Amino acid sequence: MKRVLLDASFILTLASKPLKFIEELEEMLGKVELSVLEDTVKELEAISKRPSVKKAKQAKLALDFVMKLKQIAYAHEGSVDDKILKCAKENEFIVATMDRELKKRLRAMGLSVITLSGNRLMINGVRI
Repeated sequence: MKRVLLDASFILTLASKPLKFIEELEEMLGKVELSVLEDTVKELEAISKRPSVKKAKQAKLALDFVMKLKQIAYAHEGSVDDKILKCAKENEFIVATMDRELKKRLRAMGLSVITLSGNRLMINGVRI
């Protein structure tokens, strides 16, 4: 079973563009376990309270989705992105993100990255 760690940017994108994400992912990788850091949930909660109605609505939809996922407490220092990098490296996660800088950092560490391009899932820059 492949383990996939979702970041806030990816979850927000899914909330704004409904896709058959899990089905596509399982076609691509086989059985998957989706997880999210507790810090990512906190990020989404903060976004859901912003004055921007559109972003807040997306974040609320995203929160509904992540409450069904495995949540990981990860008590290392640093930004949420730093925690995602460390957690992914230590636990052999594939990371799903839309964040360009995070993608660069993950690839530099030799970690697999899932992203969306034109409503299609990509892994390590290859469209599936």
